[in-house]
Amino acid sequence: MNLRELIHRVRVLSDDLNTPYLAHDEDIRDRLNEAETEAAIRGRILRVTAEINPALCEIDASAGEAVHVLHPALYEISHQSWRKAGETRREPLRLVSREWIDGAIPDWRNLDSAQPEFLVRDEGMVQLVPAPDAAGTILLEGYRLPLSPMVDDGDEPDIPPVHHVHLCQWALYLGYSVPDADLHNPGAAAAAEAEFRRYFGARPDSDLRRSTRDDETQHVAAYWP
Repeated sequence: MNLRELIHRVRVLSDDLNTPYLAHDEDIRDRLNEAETEAAIRGRILRVTAEINPALCEIDASAGEAVHVLHPALYEISHQSWRKAGETRREPLRLVSREWIDGAIPDWRNLDSAQPEFLVRDEGMVQLVPAPDAAGTILLEGYRLPLSPMVDDGDEPDIPPVHHVHLCQWALYLGYSVPDADLHNPGAAAAAEAEFRRYFGARPDSDLRRSTRDDETQHVAAYWP
């Protein structure tokens, strides 16, 4: 479905087909764009790999260069590896939190450059540990957000077509939540939000995403030799 079709679907579901409309097209458009972002996060729908999406998932690193900015659309990492320049084989990296590596390897900031073994993730960036002793590429797999919002009538969501119609429920939830005498409907808002959650799932918070994706052992780990 394209943007125009989705807006019409929202109007049908909300019985807002007669002019003057209760909701402006631009407002429904913005709610549908927010719905797609919510769907991508909740359902982990838009998977990306270095082979398919190099602009999002490949980060070139020079020798000694440890800290790198992530593409803003890449919100979750599910696999990570390091490929030394001139080689074809990739070596896995262990994704850990800064809190974990501070506890397990207190002197990690002073390590000499070597083959990277860990990838420390912060909000919007990653750090190779130790810093690489040669140039190479960080190769990532994970899940992304939509790359651009829908603007024109013919624009379609990034997520697969089978999910498109379900975006309308989030748009309805936001519309019915507007503190306006003609639009506000707490019961309808709750029903639409529940249907959206039933289909795409609950929204994981940042702590949950971190705890389920960091490759952290659940026992006392040995210090760096």
